[in-house]
Amino acid sequence: MDNQENKKDESLNIGQQKAREAPNPATAQPEQPAKKSLEQLVNESASEDVKNLKKEIDEIKKARISIIVKLKEMRHKLGYKEAELVAIGKLLLMEKQSDDPAARSKRIGYLKHLKNRLEFKISTEASSLASERDLVRKINEVSSELNEALKIVRLQRKVEYIKGDITGFESALGELDKQIAEVDAKLDDKYRALRKMLGIGHDKHLQRRKMQQPQLPEINFEDIAVIKKKAPK
Repeated sequence: MDNQENKKDESLNIGQQKAREAPNPATAQPEQPAKKSLEQLVNESASEDVKNLKKEIDEIKKARISIIVKLKEMRHKLGYKEAELVAIGKLLLMEKQSDDPAARSKRIGYLKHLKNRLEFKISTEASSLASERDLVRKINEVSSELNEALKIVRLQRKVEYIKGDITGFESALGELDKQIAEVDAKLDDKYRALRKMLGIGHDKHLQRRKMQQPQLPEINFEDIAVIKKKAPK
């Protein structure tokens, strides 16, 4: 008797364990078919119009990449020019702190006149080798002093050149941004047309339109009856 009872208990435990391990039909979710990518749908399509439209999209995407490459190069150049402007601006500020514009202007005029006179003398007057070497030495000294006196002027001129370059780069960047926006709009239209050809997205579009339509309130006939009862005779 004990053996029979034990066998019954074992079989009951096994049955309960199988019942626990078995999937619950109420909670089990049916397997969803894997969604195909747009590329797969185009490859499977037999329509030449679909394939030609996809080729147009690919060409537009290549053009977009080319614009982005130019955009990155232009931004890099702009960053370099902005850094150069900061560096030269600091150097110019240091030079101006010890500068007297009126005295500098007079010094530049004098050195230019002296240099021209020495160069004219060495080119027109016959002189010995020693005197010619002395003139060359003087010209080099004057040129060095003139370069030093012209440092602020050249720095100011360079600042203006750099500012012009920055303005040009910013204008070019704005044009490239505009081109990318136009290409993106064109791609949106092409992809919209491609999805329409492939029959993608129509159900979602209709569902979205239904959700946007105003819903009429449900009529409760019991409320109507109560209103009629309350209405004055």
